[in-house]
Amino acid sequence: MGLEIAIAVDGQADEELAQATEVEVYECMGEATTYRLRYDLDISEGDLPLLVDGRLDPGSELSVLVPLSDTTHCLVKGPVHGQQIHLQHGGPGSWLDVLGSDTSVAMDRETRTAIWADVTDGDAVSSILANYGYTPDVETTSAGHYEDKHALVQRDSDLRFVRRLARRNGFLFWVTCDAQGVETAHFTRPPLDGQAEAELVINLASPSIQVLDIAWDVERPTAVVGAQLDLNTKETLDGDVAVTPQTILGQQSLQTITGDTRSVHLLAPVDDAGDLQARGEGVLIESDWFIRATCRTSLDTLGELVRAHTVVEVQGAGSRHSGNYFVAAVRHTIDAATHKMDLTLIRNGWE
Repeated sequence: MGLEIAIAVDGQADEELAQATEVEVYECMGEATTYRLRYDLDISEGDLPLLVDGRLDPGSELSVLVPLSDTTHCLVKGPVHGQQIHLQHGGPGSWLDVLGSDTSVAMDRETRTAIWADVTDGDAVSSILANYGYTPDVETTSAGHYEDKHALVQRDSDLRFVRRLARRNGFLFWVTCDAQGVETAHFTRPPLDGQAEAELVINLASPSIQVLDIAWDVERPTAVVGAQLDLNTKETLDGDVAVTPQTILGQQSLQTITGDTRSVHLLAPVDDAGDLQARGEGVLIESDWFIRATCRTSLDTLGELVRAHTVVEVQGAGSRHSGNYFVAAVRHTIDAATHKMDLTLIRNGWE
């Protein structure tokens, strides 16, 4: 039996742990990447050795690695935080599930109180990420927080605070890891530009997916109306956002399709125009995804590894729904037979 993967413990490949019967890794935007490793349990000398194995104890750092062509991809790297155990009398049929997540879980372990003054949201996030040893991928933000106005107050864990700032700006926050164990923390808007990472084909020659479910709903805001009073100057801060600021995956945006303006009023306690504008853009980015699709493929069929926070191209779904989609989530399920990938795709336009 072989899953054609590698499991590393604290950065070192472990051939014994790679003999799992099933591995599941779930990547989803807005969430930490999680993993589940299943092992058969054998009774040895009256004990169950895997249940007391230090490599699977709390805090042990595991990595799931997938070799593909000449490149090794790290699906997830992070600590063990739980186990699920199923025992059957005599041993056969018993199993152990080892549960863990990426290292961003460490950012959520301690609540903090901090005052961030004379910084932007991106500055605060960069300072926080430096404490965890991540390579930062932090996009510049326009929201400023100044001591002579109102500073930015943190009364939460670093993870929840960073995610709150991400949502304000229409950003996503996630952590990736390469085969050498180097982790990058991303604090950016959805990366929609550039070439698609993979092609998902249906209804054409050499299909890579057999079923594609698509749903759309256009009843959502396409513009933001926002105004606030600068308490220092008594001037009005303009937070109106007429169109979405992000790239459209298709020829027609949601606003073009509806043919009218569907506005929402933004109420936010700010005294910085950049902050109000960023929040308005964040509202539209979040409401922008009016198309959602799901499908399943496999590594053998597709020949490519699909990851969350990337763009893929759908072919054969008709003139309207073929084109580029953003990968919102991927559930990798790996056993001795195959490496399945269940995909959730989102889109903010059509052809």
